[in-house]
Amino acid sequence: MNKAQSFSKNKLALALLGTALASQFSFAQNAPEIQEIAVFGRNTDLVGEAVSASVGYVGGDDLLIRPLVKTSELLESMPGMVAVQHSGSGKANQYFLRGFNLDHGTDYTVQIDGAPMNMRTHGHGQGYLDVNGIIPETVEGIDYRKGPYYADLGDFSMAGASFISTIDVVERPFVSAEVGENGWRRYVGGVSQELKDGTLSIIGEYKNYDGPWEKGEDLGHFSIWGKYKTQTRFGDAEFTITGYEANWDPTEQIPERAFGTAVCEDAFCSLDPTAEGKTSRWIANANLSGNDWDANIYAQTYDWTMSSNPTYDFQINQFDKRWTLGGKGNKNLIENSIYDLVVGGDFRYDDGSRIGVEQFNSGAFVTDIANNEISEGSLGAFVEATWYVNRDLRLTGGVRTDYYDFSATAQNAFSANGDKTATQASPKFALAYTPLDSLELYYNWGRGFHSNDARGVVNNTNPIPGISAGTGYEAGGRLTLGDFKFTSAYWWLNQDSELIFVGDSNSVEPKGASEREGYELTMFWQPTNWLGVDAAFTSSDARYVNNPDGIYVEQAVEEAVQFGISLTRPSWDASIRLRYLGPYALDAANVNRGESLTTINMRTAYHWESFTMFVEVINVADTDGKEIVYNYPAYVQGLDAPGLTSDTIDCDVTNCTMSRGTLPRAFRVGVSYQF
Repeated sequence: MNKAQSFSKNKLALALLGTALASQFSFAQNAPEIQEIAVFGRNTDLVGEAVSASVGYVGGDDLLIRPLVKTSELLESMPGMVAVQHSGSGKANQYFLRGFNLDHGTDYTVQIDGAPMNMRTHGHGQGYLDVNGIIPETVEGIDYRKGPYYADLGDFSMAGASFISTIDVVERPFVSAEVGENGWRRYVGGVSQELKDGTLSIIGEYKNYDGPWEKGEDLGHFSIWGKYKTQTRFGDAEFTITGYEANWDPTEQIPERAFGTAVCEDAFCSLDPTAEGKTSRWIANANLSGNDWDANIYAQTYDWTMSSNPTYDFQINQFDKRWTLGGKGNKNLIENSIYDLVVGGDFRYDDGSRIGVEQFNSGAFVTDIANNEISEGSLGAFVEATWYVNRDLRLTGGVRTDYYDFSATAQNAFSANGDKTATQASPKFALAYTPLDSLELYYNWGRGFHSNDARGVVNNTNPIPGISAGTGYEAGGRLTLGDFKFTSAYWWLNQDSELIFVGDSNSVEPKGASEREGYELTMFWQPTNWLGVDAAFTSSDARYVNNPDGIYVEQAVEEAVQFGISLTRPSWDASIRLRYLGPYALDAANVNRGESLTTINMRTAYHWESFTMFVEVINVADTDGKEIVYNYPAYVQGLDAPGLTSDTIDCDVTNCTMSRGTLPRAFRVGVSYQF
């Protein structure tokens, strides 16, 4: 099936959505007018409520008027989080947080309305986290946490977690269209309709993008989201369906020594124009909640493939086809002025019918490398108690236990085969002390973990543990002076073993134990009801405990800065954001280093009664930097001598720096209409 055929059903879905919007026109004309006020989620006072200094909430105008180069920048609302892209707009991003290059999400988890987005034992890498299917207009707010201090969180959450909640209703039916340089096109529309005793809301999105690359991405992206919210005799009920379909041509990192040569004009050249990618992901999710309990169940079907050529002499095609079923629940057993006691649990089962990697040549199949059927199940349970010792002191303690069952069935002679189980107990402790009404101090300690790839766990030759555990602790404070908020935290995180399944080579790379520490400073100030200013500075050190190659953890960003100004007036709004990604080691000896990158993006919009026009400027200063940098050998045809391969290139002699350029300055303009 070609791309035009594969997206015909998506265009039909958007056409149906447009029909629904038109049917709402007369209804919306009689809707009561709602007065606009500026609401910044960062201005929420968490003194007396938060468990640590590194939790927070972002919503309202923090997100509504934020310039977005890519969807994953919604996650950068968490202070210190940086999301970058190295292989095109259809692939999961790489995330930097607390001294981790989280690859595609190994120690950072995201949930949307309670459904986890990370993928276990993925065809590309463990914890693969693709949020490209999120439609920004559906996001109500984002709660975030950092560190392994929370008993209700298990897998993939040692560094941090983001909980995205979606809207309950589209206040007014709308359509929006935007165009921009480098083939940017985006169309979105949404509507809500009262249906029986509840409200049905639907939002759809379609977009295209080529980018500045010599061989354009040719992105074709369709997302749809629907929610039905109603009351039942058990409590509130929400039923959500999300769908995401995408095709794109990956644009990968390039050997810098090729820049300016006959084979590569600049950082945007394409050394292998035959790579392709495809994602299909559909999730059904149900949430029920009562006065003292919550429950969630979700099901997912997923089909992903991507060909790539990271060393430019051995093209591979990775694939992952599975379905997933899971759920969670919790209940407050005791809730009074002295004690809180919460119990809960979760389960998840992944059934992968085809997960692996094969060799390609110019987009054509050559031979199998690895192919597995994977089944992986887990059960988790937790208990957490809070004791309000007095007005100023809270003590929280908890423990969770997790059980994992890994099963891999080889589909060829080169693949892992077997069954293993693993268990983990993770105690937690938190102290919060409020010496002043405006000041709260915290201490946190906890054990956390991430699961490892089932193929490495069951490998009989060189097996790895099913669970990689770690210990984190931090001390911090939170200050609230009216509309000025300030937090600080110093943290430590020691990981027993950094074992990473490398999908590009279908192997497990052991890295040994590591130690990380750092500090964070965040600020939000709302001097008037229409102006918000936020800033964050984070610094971290990441070191191996015993690595013969060196002590520096590769690609552990040492500093990050975020700064934003948001203005919201009755007839217009504007936002400008600065992001600084600090330098980092590219190898364990710290001989080669990635350079820092500073980018500025802005957005402004003017509103009439039902009509809005907006402009976004990407990379305002036209910074000529690098989105991400690696250091490994690659073969460049037409530049390297015949007979050489990436395996025979010596990085002590040859420059092995690989990078993907940051997007040059670009303009995007759009219009939206509310019915």
